[in-house]
Amino acid sequence: MTAVAAAPAVSPWRLSGAGLAARGLAYLGLAVVLFLPSFATDFSKTCSLAVIYALMGLSLNIVVGYTGQLSLGHQGFLGLGALVTANIVAQAQLPIWLAMACAVLATTGVALVLGLVALRITGLYLSLITLVFGSAISSSLFALARFTDNNSGVKIQRPHYLATNGDWYLVCVAVLLVVFYFDYRLTVSKVGRALLALKENERVAEAFGIGVTSYKLLAFALSGAIAGLAGGLYAFRGELYSEKDFQDPNGFTLALLFVVMCVVGGLGNRLGVVVAGLFFGLINELLDDLFYAHWVHPWMQHVPVLGSYYSSDVKASYLASLIGALLLLQTLIFNRGGLGAQLRPISRWMTGHRFELHDATHSGPAVAEGSSVRA
Repeated sequence: MTAVAAAPAVSPWRLSGAGLAARGLAYLGLAVVLFLPSFATDFSKTCSLAVIYALMGLSLNIVVGYTGQLSLGHQGFLGLGALVTANIVAQAQLPIWLAMACAVLATTGVALVLGLVALRITGLYLSLITLVFGSAISSSLFALARFTDNNSGVKIQRPHYLATNGDWYLVCVAVLLVVFYFDYRLTVSKVGRALLALKENERVAEAFGIGVTSYKLLAFALSGAIAGLAGGLYAFRGELYSEKDFQDPNGFTLALLFVVMCVVGGLGNRLGVVVAGLFFGLINELLDDLFYAHWVHPWMQHVPVLGSYYSSDVKASYLASLIGALLLLQTLIFNRGGLGAQLRPISRWMTGHRFELHDATHSGPAVAEGSSVRA
């Protein structure tokens, strides 16, 4: 009887010295890119806003990307965090870090109340409830004269060791890295798998012993806590709390922008959401620098559409909104995985895996990240 030759064993792939050095250089370049804006006073303030947007993307992604619940009122949590932080520092004279902790507690409590509503309704009705919540809180609580210094804005100051915009930008980056790591640990844990199960089918998840009520409340609480933290950073970014930043139409624009960030970045994909948040936080400043440059602006005045967008009484945010709408359509029609799906080969390579455009072996909670845009 003829013996069948055994198939040659496939040697496992190992990271070479050159690959390790290449990844080290990539991480070094990323660190330099993150650190450089701290030397530019004006640009570091814009970058701080971009980091705050990335935090809001991670916050909303827990509700929309992991549990599949659509929220259109997250600007309310951002504004509440800024209001609590600014007023505690200005009126109670408490340290900045204690004030931000109080803001996190406040937004977590409000998010739990909103989560109780989400236990009864889903889909379109929940999105309408969150939309009303954001509009109601911005037109009532945010506008109280006691909390806005008679509508003139609450002025606050950062500590002397964080006085420059560059220093505060580094604080924002440090907070983003901590929240990013926390989000990663969440998705690889039992809690993260339970949240993803809720997104797929709540009844099936409940049949497997997952407490739908408790995990929904947990998702809203975590989302509100991160948004409150972002609100505290926002208040000290400009050293001023103004209700006009969160009232309609600015508030509604922010609410839509946060949802667009999550969809364009890839629902459930933390890296894609962060990149999308950074992009939308920087786009207005970059467009202003481009179209108001002395060698570009004269030409733009003769372009029918762009000339009207960049007239003296029209802001660049309109063109940025148009870009966001186009990116949203492109994501929904051609690339439902969003930016996260495009960045996955790079992110896996950075974590020590072989560079592959199509990763067929990946499994676990992250396989659901960016896989669906239904919410």
